Amino acid sequence: MLQAHLPAAPICAGPPPQTVHAPEPELPPARPTAPGSTHRFYRSVESVSRAESPNPEEPTESTEGRLQFSLEDTRRGALQTLALCQNVITTLELTRLRKSRTGVFYWLAFWERLYPRAFARTLASRVTNALTKIDILFRTVANELHQLTRRMEYAVSHAPSEKEILLVLEQMEDEVGVRRRRRRKKAQAILNKMRAHVEAIPVKVSDELFDDMKRGVFALDVFCDYHPGDPVAEEHESMWPESFVQQPVGMVAVSPYLYQQWQEESAVSGSFMPLSSYTGNNAGMEYGEEWVNGMNDWRPSESRTARRW
Repeated sequence: MLQAHLPAAPICAGPPPQTVHAPEPELPPARPTAPGSTHRFYRSVESVSRAESPNPEEPTESTEGRLQFSLEDTRRGALQTLALCQNVITTLELTRLRKSRTGVFYWLAFWERLYPRAFARTLASRVTNALTKIDILFRTVANELHQLTRRMEYAVSHAPSEKEILLVLEQMEDEVGVRRRRRRKKAQAILNKMRAHVEAIPVKVSDELFDDMKRGVFALDVFCDYHPGDPVAEEHESMWPESFVQQPVGMVAVSPYLYQQWQEESAVSGSFMPLSSYTGNNAGMEYGEEWVNGMNDWRPSESRTARRW
């Protein structure tokens, strides 16, 4: 009954209508598939360079190269340092010998001009005896330092790491310090004995004179290490004036440099050391004459042999 009221569909003579669909997107051509997933995986890893994705378990060639370069650079620097040490050891000892020989020549000549011959020789024998011992001590220690440096050079050349090289240098520094302190202690003992023997002549040896004698005769500083040099004092010693010969023997000093200083400042400081003011100095002069006159052919070597200390 309901269908009777519905309108009938129109009848068309033409072909039935066609359904319109949206155009499908074009897909890229399919890549050829690999024979298997395993082969494709390793191929993708090989396509990445080793430098871009290093293996953390194995050091790269560039890292090994940097480590080796750093090691060789440290080794080269350490060897240069040790070579410099060799040069410094040689230079210090040669400089000490040169300054000492020059200084003792000026000082002995000064004493010969200022004091009576017998007294000057007595004084010189005490000093040259100590100088011989100082020379032996410093040459021995310098030779030990050269041997130590050569051993350290061998150790650095065969060290497998930078840490080992640094340890070798630290050991070198420690051993040099030990030898230096031992040398200083022995040198101080030698010079203190010399001072006691000079004062037994008797000649008064002040601290200022003693320090100047260390510099001028032995080329050492007040601590008995290598002296850096004093150009002013050395110039005074090499050009000490002739005027001191005209001074009375009772107003003297036993150092060319201090003599010149005290001569310039005598009016203010009164630093001259008159022999007459020393206890027993006149007796010391007589003792010096008797000691020298008792030896017809005096030689420094004979004096050193007779007075070992």
